[in-house]
Amino acid sequence: MTETTNVQSIGYLPPQISSHYITFEKGSKVLLFLNYFQIDDQSLILISPRNFEYSNLSFTMFSSNISPTYRTSKKLLVSMEQFKSIVSFNILLFCDLYQNNSAKTYSKQARSVESFINPNQCDQVNILTVPGEQEIDFKKVQQFLDCKFKSIKQLYKSNSLAYMDSPYKLYDVLYRFDKNTLLIEYFRFLIDNQIYNELSDIQQHYQVTNLDITLYKFFDSKELPNSMNSVQAIRKKFNNQTRDQHFYLLQQMKHINQMHHQADYQNLICPDCQNTSKCSFLVSKSQQIFLAGESELFAYPVPIEYVNLIGRLFSQLICQMMHYAKTQNVYNRMNNIAQIERIEEAISCPSFNLERNYQNLEMLGDSVIKYLTSAMLFEDKGLNNESLLSSLRIKLITNKHLSDVYSILQMRTMNSKIHYKKVRNHMTMTINDVDDFKLSRKQQADIYEAICGACYIRDYEFSDVIKFFKLTNFGFQGVFPNFYTGNCLIQFPDVQNSGIYPLKQQKQIKPFVQNSIYNQSLDKFEQFLGCKLSRLNEAMTVEDYERLEFLGDAILEFLIVANVHKECEKYYYSQDQQQMCREGKFESKLLLCPGMLHIAKISLLDNGFMGTMALYYGYHQYAIGLCQDTQNEIEKVLEALRQEEFNEFYLINQYSTQIPKIMSDLWESVAACIMIEYGWEGVVKVYGEMYKPYIQYVVQNIYSVYDYHQLINRNIQIEKN
Repeated sequence: MTETTNVQSIGYLPPQISSHYITFEKGSKVLLFLNYFQIDDQSLILISPRNFEYSNLSFTMFSSNISPTYRTSKKLLVSMEQFKSIVSFNILLFCDLYQNNSAKTYSKQARSVESFINPNQCDQVNILTVPGEQEIDFKKVQQFLDCKFKSIKQLYKSNSLAYMDSPYKLYDVLYRFDKNTLLIEYFRFLIDNQIYNELSDIQQHYQVTNLDITLYKFFDSKELPNSMNSVQAIRKKFNNQTRDQHFYLLQQMKHINQMHHQADYQNLICPDCQNTSKCSFLVSKSQQIFLAGESELFAYPVPIEYVNLIGRLFSQLICQMMHYAKTQNVYNRMNNIAQIERIEEAISCPSFNLERNYQNLEMLGDSVIKYLTSAMLFEDKGLNNESLLSSLRIKLITNKHLSDVYSILQMRTMNSKIHYKKVRNHMTMTINDVDDFKLSRKQQADIYEAICGACYIRDYEFSDVIKFFKLTNFGFQGVFPNFYTGNCLIQFPDVQNSGIYPLKQQKQIKPFVQNSIYNQSLDKFEQFLGCKLSRLNEAMTVEDYERLEFLGDAILEFLIVANVHKECEKYYYSQDQQQMCREGKFESKLLLCPGMLHIAKISLLDNGFMGTMALYYGYHQYAIGLCQDTQNEIEKVLEALRQEEFNEFYLINQYSTQIPKIMSDLWESVAACIMIEYGWEGVVKVYGEMYKPYIQYVVQNIYSVYDYHQLINRNIQIEKN
């Protein structure tokens, strides 16, 4: 076949894959990094020029469960001669699998050993494979090379690939027969193996009516009508003087890219791999046949199990190793301040992993950034009004600023799944002609937020996020200890929620106030809150609360988002569920999606919910400076709330437009008061307890809450149109 330079378009190749191999002792030794993979019940060793670090999760490709055996590569120093034998093994093996070999030995386009050990301006895939389980089986490597270079042959044996010397080609043995095998037996075999559907189809194709003759006679006879081309070619070369007693009908071995021919590459699902018999070089439905006597057919010197493993999964493993390498490189640049599994999630775009990507962590990261920037700005007493604080916060959390600090890390993300067929034969001179797809500013900002989320949930402390800020020159300068120490986690009971909306139950124990008494003493309010607050007067005064409300808004958003995220992961994305997701065994409707987290957040932070909570706990009775009109509006909505049964979760949010916004503002400003004096411990003690049953309800009923809001949004769109 005509040989051309391979061109592949798989994007940026990380140094773990594309670097040259390091030599020692004046070039007499070569350092290898061995990467061990467990693939179903088989082991595979891939060699890389640099160290890999892996997450502890396995993944599924074409119905095979694959997991790195170790969390990091194993070092091995080999002699230059051993390294040359490994390179030669790979050149010959892959050129066979890609059918680049026009001769038995090297392809004309084969790379040199020097291209693996010398720095190369052209990035290439420098991953090598070797037989062996716990260690490299150099004996099998040498047997393969002896067969290729010294013509040390073994006659064909069953369940292996076969080859003939003239011309050199690899074959799958279709059918074994002797001089007494009847033609009809072969035809039945073709039907049983679904190469043909009907006997009449075979007879028409082979141009034969007499089925009582032997298969040997069919090929030997010059009197029978002309058959299909491959049969005629066999007849021309047929040697009836042969001493062979057994013969083989052959099919040319598949090209490696014919593996998973009907596959859905986006999801790495192959219909031919959905049962116990995976795609194999020994399974073909080609109708073209060749014939060989037993004396001219030889066994391919590499076990078929190993060849099939490489053919089925090598290209896909290269794509997966690119993802591992990019994750590892971000992890190392961040000085290990987040778990590598979370980094993997944070740098995966939805187009790469629809179920688990940066969107889930992005919402958490957005909230932690908003809180930390709000707290930092609040520390500056010179910023004395809410509008100035808000405008400065917007500058820090805008996509432009976040994408600018994102670029400092020079991260490589996984933007989309690479079609494994774009991975060309890396043992020939291959050009990698396409860089990674460029992310938009918004995507860069979202990934930055996701990494902040990943940093936070390592220990649920702000210190790792602040380290990340410093690493990326975010501009964070907060110092007040109460704001940046402790965590916001609420301790939830392990029992399932009863399914009854909490406010319905709470009303039965403590109804809404029947007769509001305004302008009550703040001492009484402090008794209810359980703590003394020096700035409570400011927080409850209509003319003064806005600066505190600015901070309280960020506090409560983070309190809700962090706890909803943690509880949702506990219920919907445990370690076992993560593994099931990787294996494709987890129903997509059961996966937690980013939209669900967003809906959970707004259902607990909108004016309807916070305003209702403020009225339920009597905040309006301690407010200072409420005008009469506002008091009248409050009394009107209180009357409705007293009558409301709260049989459904969404009823509380429907009061959003009826409750004066001042009530949710006071709800937030008091949270800021508590934070200033008691830190997160105080906020969790007071607001965490009030929010606890509602967070638990929303989390455990997340699908119902999500579906309802989706329906509302669809109806709004219909009305607009």
